Amino acid sequence: MRIFGQNVKSLRIRFAVGFGIFFTLFLAIALIFIYVSFANFRKEEFYNRLKDKALTTFRFLIDVEQIDYDLLRLIDKNTLNSLYDEKVMIFEDTTLLYNSLDDKNIKYLPTLFAKAKQHREYRTTQESDELVAIYIEQGGNQYTIVASAYDKFGRSKMAFLKWVMIAVYSTGLIIGWGTTYFFVKRIIRPLDVLKKNLRNINYNNLGFRLPETGQGEEVDSLSTTFNQMLERLQHSISFQRDFIHYASHELRTPLAAMVGLTENALDKPMSPEEANQLLKALFQQQQNLTNITNSLLLLSDNNGQLKRQEYPKIRLDEIVFRSIEIMKIIFPESHIEVDIQGRLAYESSLLISGSEPLILMSFNNLLKNALQYSTDKKVKVTINITQTGKEVRFINSGEPFSEYEKERIFTPFYRASNASTVKGYGLGLPLVKQILEMHGAVIYYLYNDGFNEFKIVFK
Repeated sequence: MRIFGQNVKSLRIRFAVGFGIFFTLFLAIALIFIYVSFANFRKEEFYNRLKDKALTTFRFLIDVEQIDYDLLRLIDKNTLNSLYDEKVMIFEDTTLLYNSLDDKNIKYLPTLFAKAKQHREYRTTQESDELVAIYIEQGGNQYTIVASAYDKFGRSKMAFLKWVMIAVYSTGLIIGWGTTYFFVKRIIRPLDVLKKNLRNINYNNLGFRLPETGQGEEVDSLSTTFNQMLERLQHSISFQRDFIHYASHELRTPLAAMVGLTENALDKPMSPEEANQLLKALFQQQQNLTNITNSLLLLSDNNGQLKRQEYPKIRLDEIVFRSIEIMKIIFPESHIEVDIQGRLAYESSLLISGSEPLILMSFNNLLKNALQYSTDKKVKVTINITQTGKEVRFINSGEPFSEYEKERIFTPFYRASNASTVKGYGLGLPLVKQILEMHGAVIYYLYNDGFNEFKIVFK
């Protein structure tokens, strides 16, 4: 919007100017309409009075035999105050029969008689006087009555009305523009408050929330949308902040170990056996670093994920037994029991839609944790087929988590109090949770009668 040659971007000014211009034009049009209507009414009324005067004079002169020319002039003279500067002339054809006043002339032309004869009644103005010409046929004769007068009182009222309307228009503009500005300012105020609050939001106070009531329906809705966006942004930033902090801490450990091993090797000559041991130690640290990196990438990568309906069908029991075989190699002394329960009438009862490598990775993590933290190196895996879904439980004996730990065991890099003697990076359970969420499944932690249980429910 351009005002006075400048591009105005302020919403308050644009609203105020736009509404002010509309109000200005509307008031001007309304007052002009009133003035023109009153002017037409005045003119129409005066013409009718002038016409009545002309016809009355004509009837006195033609129809009333007792009234002669001098008496009619005397009547006109005594009633002169009815119409200011009045003049009445009566013609028979083009011959003047009667003239109300000798000292005032009416400029009549043949065209005036022609138009009166054509229209029977013709109205016009001469200078500031209104004039009416009436054509009458009576008794075989043709008469033309011409009457003119100055509407002194009507024009005086029009002049007074004009000044009153100018005063009203000027006052209306001042009041209208002022009211418009303050009204628009009041309407825009919630947006100003919203803008001020948004300016105060930064990386360090994403927990701030905008008020969602008492600002008008539109602004309240906008505030609600902003708060929802801030909620998502806060979770994302919080996750990234913690992720970077813990990732840096965990990656430092294998890197520092590799640097230390390399420094020791450079400080002294090594035998072939010592070099072989060094390479094995470096390889172990590289594997640790690779495992951390792969887990980090899988946790942070939300792009390119398949939709649930695009996953192929896989058997739950086969994935469980494959995971058990892997854990048997890592923990040869472990004892893992499998129990399949529920509605197994059809082979398809054990089928789910999923990515086999990812589901296997999640089962491996759960089995590994269960074996590492079990007090007797025993784990029971239960597969239960119900009417509402498929459940897989990983159960081991051990100490329960505290309420504080229960809320954080699925947080990246968090390690519970019972993990102090076990090597790890705190990425196993968060990885399991993300994999299961990708498959539309849910994982729960429970503790019953001395046994820890992680239960997975596939819909």
